[in-house]
Amino acid sequence: MHNMPAISIVIPLYNAQTYIPRFVHALQRQTLHDFEALFVDDASTDESASIVQALAATDSRLKLLRHPANLGAGAARNLGIRTATGETLCFADPDDLLPNTSLEVRHAAYKQHGAVVRACHVEQSSQGKILHLEERPPGLNSVCAPRDAAHKFGANPFLCAHWTWLFPTKMLQRLGIYNEEHMRTAEDIMFLIHAFYGISKLVWIEDIVYRWIKREDSLSNTFYTVEHYLDYFRCVEEFYTKSIPQKKALLADSFFNDYLSCYIPHLLKQVLDGKSSEQDAQNVFSKILQLIEKYNILHKYAPYIQKRPLQYIGFFRVWHLLADQSPSLVQRLIHGQNFITRRQLHVIATRSNHASPETRP
Repeated sequence: MHNMPAISIVIPLYNAQTYIPRFVHALQRQTLHDFEALFVDDASTDESASIVQALAATDSRLKLLRHPANLGAGAARNLGIRTATGETLCFADPDDLLPNTSLEVRHAAYKQHGAVVRACHVEQSSQGKILHLEERPPGLNSVCAPRDAAHKFGANPFLCAHWTWLFPTKMLQRLGIYNEEHMRTAEDIMFLIHAFYGISKLVWIEDIVYRWIKREDSLSNTFYTVEHYLDYFRCVEEFYTKSIPQKKALLADSFFNDYLSCYIPHLLKQVLDGKSSEQDAQNVFSKILQLIEKYNILHKYAPYIQKRPLQYIGFFRVWHLLADQSPSLVQRLIHGQNFITRRQLHVIATRSNHASPETRP
């Protein structure tokens, strides 16, 4: 009788022939040996599939699944979830790396706590320069329920870095928690949104279990199309859809504010760098304003935005943009950015003591 592997690792594969040997070498150096690695080839046009096939001939833990047509990373991961036989499941991308103890420390935490596991990751350049070292949010209990902890720490820490997590495989299959398909980006965030309210117990360990290699040609280092931005705001809408029946709309508001705080400056920089146009900005803002109206944001937050613009900086950017009479949307975005920069400099200049935490509505 075949024993269930401790972990199934789901790896979507598309034209990754350059990186597969390095990735498999990292897998084979794992201190936990009891795993299956499900490489899901998404109709690669290079030698990715044949390279995995050759490696699998010498290591039975490596398995190749194939899509007859290119369906995207979300669909590839979903085939992996449906096929997985491991007790637990995690994700990885073949151009990244797993530290040697990545599987062992996560599986040990899962066994100790009987909980979904979240760990930490490091972002590094192709040359190995550390760009960001993730840590568990200060003050967050190592064992928590995301839906409860998110009121203090925001939903965002629980809706990112999907490759640092470890899930009970049967939980995903039973609850039907899958990646969103037909998205250019953020399908992994959608997966975590689908999982968020189904996780009653999470253990967040401090270990670095993933090395995200940010290549010079990667999406995050090049540019986003309008479709990419819209995918992120689809995530916001989906989180509202999940949160409102749970009476957790404030969590979704917080998530929306965080995304506006991040992606409005990102879009403005792209426009100023000549990578996006005024029309691109208008297309993105059309979706943003639709969500602002749908969830009654400005009515709910206007008093707080006007008194403390730096507290709800994402919502403030939208409020300022609507109040500005300049004919160009980009010009209004620049005015909002300049206002925020001045306020931030003023706060830095005048702060002598830490301000007491502000109360959210």
